[in-house]
Amino acid sequence: MSIIRSFGVVSRFIHYQPTRLLLPSTSSTACGVNQLRMTSGSAVTSSSVSRYEEAVRLLNSLQSNAATIKKLRGQRENLQAMNLPQCRKYLESLKIFDNDLNALNIIHVSGTKGKGSTCAYAEAILRHQGLKTGLYTSPHLVHVRERIRIDGDPVDEKTFAEEFFHVYDIIKKEHSENMPAYFKFLTLLAFRIFIKMNVQVVILEVGIGGEYDCTNVIEQPKVCGVTTLDYDHISILGSKLSEIAWHKAGIFKKGVPAIYSPTTPEAEEVLLSRATDKSTSIYEAPPVSAYHFARQISPGISGIHQFSNISLALQLVRVWSEKCEFALPGIEKREITGKGFDVPLWMCDAIELCRWPGRSQVVTTDGNITYLLDGAHTPKSMEACSEWAAEEIAHLKKEKVKKILLFQCTADRCPSTLIQYLKPLGISQIVSCPTQLYSSVDKSADSTNLNASKDEQMDKAQQCVKSWKESMDHKVSEDQMKVFDCISTAFEFIEEQASSQEVLVIVTGSLHLVGGVLNLISNNTHKKLV
Repeated sequence: MSIIRSFGVVSRFIHYQPTRLLLPSTSSTACGVNQLRMTSGSAVTSSSVSRYEEAVRLLNSLQSNAATIKKLRGQRENLQAMNLPQCRKYLESLKIFDNDLNALNIIHVSGTKGKGSTCAYAEAILRHQGLKTGLYTSPHLVHVRERIRIDGDPVDEKTFAEEFFHVYDIIKKEHSENMPAYFKFLTLLAFRIFIKMNVQVVILEVGIGGEYDCTNVIEQPKVCGVTTLDYDHISILGSKLSEIAWHKAGIFKKGVPAIYSPTTPEAEEVLLSRATDKSTSIYEAPPVSAYHFARQISPGISGIHQFSNISLALQLVRVWSEKCEFALPGIEKREITGKGFDVPLWMCDAIELCRWPGRSQVVTTDGNITYLLDGAHTPKSMEACSEWAAEEIAHLKKEKVKKILLFQCTADRCPSTLIQYLKPLGISQIVSCPTQLYSSVDKSADSTNLNASKDEQMDKAQQCVKSWKESMDHKVSEDQMKVFDCISTAFEFIEEQASSQEVLVIVTGSLHLVGGVLNLISNNTHKKLV
């Protein structure tokens, strides 16, 4: 039976249960792949909490400030070439060697769009078979611990703090003048935790690019995947899809199969060429219509655009099982072909149970507000977000409700290239703000992001409202465009709007923005999911 049905039916199946389980909590490990088990083992003492907060403060000190990042971008070629040699030195200090990393049986995933969702699906499928899984993704929505997961759950505060200081103290002692940056440190920490926890498989998401990304320090993953390619991080990866594809294919390894989602001819040519250069066998993931599902399924992550991620995840899991000689029930053993196959019932269950908050997520409160949240931040993902939001608006019968767009984009992303896709949604007001949760910075908070200055983010927020105004066919008043200094102030404004009318809020443009809103919703105690 095929998964393919009309988009409307799919979204209705997806909407109910998944979206009621996704609110994060700042006092638990909520906001994860396995939402049903988020509260287990979450009790911690006040001393461990303060130790965790100190770990987060020190971790945040490894973030580069905006001025430094601007300076470093001009030296990016030299710095990129230094990245992996530096990582190897840090790993050597931690006594983590290639054999240790190879034993993690890694699925390595690069790409632009859908990396996290693909990784989440692959992890959910393998965990459903009883394997002890490790999952490394970025960024986080509410808690930094979300980036490092064991069996679908973020590591608890006690474990995070203990392992953080183990890694930090060694690196500080041996490399005090050259401490790793934020993401690089977290990658080292993830490897340490996965090894110590004796996981049987790690699904490893690339940070930026692939060729020079610090996750690419691994020598022998079991399989590599490349998700949909799009324009992002162009100041680092280049402004052409062929240039971006070159970086993404940098994770290919000799003798390690690679699977990629369908892409443009120019990008595909680069992927195939790099695969040849690296002696990599490479296959294109088929459409979901090529699979035969044991029953109709409603994927746990909403949106028709998730179909390509599901197909890639299925291919990665199958190749992984062949390379590891791990029998998957109901999956016939055969040569790697990249073709569709029969998907057994247990895989259907795993796909339905998969959760990935902040992506095509609906949150309805007991007030007058419905939130549609999606971390889209590239042209293709914004187009998919708009299609999903239109379908949800129709399904929820919210066509005549006031629609507010809470939008911000970060780094080198251009608001005008993204916001145009949201035009069909009938938005009557735009709100923009920096992705900072509160106006003052708490350096021991998980949400702290120092990579862009407040002034730069305020300028970008002004650009966002201007781009929205220019995209409209009718005159827009100043009252329809609001810019605030932080997410919490923007959130309060939206709450006030709902005091006298029903409001639908579309939150998109940045995962940091989506995470901040989820954080505030979960802390708003007079609200509850309905």
